[in-house]
Amino acid sequence: MANISPSSFYGNAATICQALKSSNIDANAILAHAGINLSEYKSGMNRVPHELMNNLIRLSVEATDPTISFKCVEFLSPASYHALGVGLLYSDTLRSFCQRYQRYFGLISTLLEVEYTETMGSACLTSIECDSNCQIVKNFDSDTFAAITLKFARLISGPEYNLKKISLIWTPPEEIRQQYYDHFNCEIEFGAEKTKVCFDVADLDKELPASNLELARESDKTVTEFLEKTAKVDLKSRVVAKLIEFLPSGDCSRERVAMSLHMTASTFHNKLKQEGTNYQDLLDQIRQELAEQYIGKDGLSMAEATYLLGFTDCSNFSRAFKRWVGMSPRDYRNSLENK
Repeated sequence: MANISPSSFYGNAATICQALKSSNIDANAILAHAGINLSEYKSGMNRVPHELMNNLIRLSVEATDPTISFKCVEFLSPASYHALGVGLLYSDTLRSFCQRYQRYFGLISTLLEVEYTETMGSACLTSIECDSNCQIVKNFDSDTFAAITLKFARLISGPEYNLKKISLIWTPPEEIRQQYYDHFNCEIEFGAEKTKVCFDVADLDKELPASNLELARESDKTVTEFLEKTAKVDLKSRVVAKLIEFLPSGDCSRERVAMSLHMTASTFHNKLKQEGTNYQDLLDQIRQELAEQYIGKDGLSMAEATYLLGFTDCSNFSRAFKRWVGMSPRDYRNSLENK
C-alpha cells in the first residue's frame, strides 16, 4: 500500500465552513487563506491534507474563539461521514458503537489515533494527537473529538444521554469555561495528558433504538473499502478490515490475509510484531467483538453468527464464545434480556 500522507475527511472542512458562516465570518476568505479549494474534495475520494486542514482550523479559531468547535459539531450529522455515519447510527449497543468508532476513525481523520478501553467502572475512547500540530489545533481537536463523540452518543441513545466524564488536553480561559460545562453536562478534567471520553459501563449493553445489524455491517464494508483506497491506516487496522471481509467465507487464514496485503507470511508476522500484536490475537479480538454484537438481544441465530464468524459448526463457535465471555451464547443473550 502506498504511503499516503495524513489527511482529514471532506465533511470536517465543510462543517467548519458552516460554523464560520453562522458566525457571520467570510468562510471563503478563510478557505482561500488556508489554501483550500473545497470543491476539489466534494467527491469524498479526495481528502484534505494535514497541513491545509491545520491551516483552516487555526485561522477559524483565530477569527472566532475556541468554542467554534461546538458550532462545528452543531452542523454535523451522520451523513457528514457517509457510510461510517450510517454504521455508527445503526450500532446495536454503545459498546459496538465505541468499537466501530475506534476501528474506523481513520475515515474521519488520520491526524488522530483512537483507542478504546474498558475498566470496571467505565469505558473510554482516547484520542492521541499528532505531535506536529500547533497548540491551537491540538486544543480544537481535543474539544471536537469529545463533542463529536457526545453528539453521536445522543443521536443513538437519546437526546438526554450524558457521558460519565471527559478529559481535555487544555484549560479554556475562565470567561468561556462555563460553555464547556453547559455543553457536556458531565464531569470535565481540564489539562489532561490525553483527550478521553468515558461512558458508564452499565450503559454499554443496552439495546439502542435504531439498532440494525445488517445496515451496520454493510456500512462497515463500504468504510473498509474507502479506507483501503484513500487513507493511511496502520497494518493492524488493515488486517482487521481483511478479517471482517474474509470471515464469512470460512477462509481467513494467516496466509490468505498476508497475501491480500502483498506480503509473505514471515514479513506479515514481523510487521505485526513491530506493532505489538499478532495475527491470532487480532482474529480472536475481532471475532469476540462481532460475536457479542451478533448474539446480543434480538440478534442473529446461532447458525447465522457461526457462518458470519467463519466457524465450521455451532459447537466450535459456542466453545470459543464461552472462552471469550465466560458464558454460552444462549446465556449471554439471556443475561442481556434480563438487564
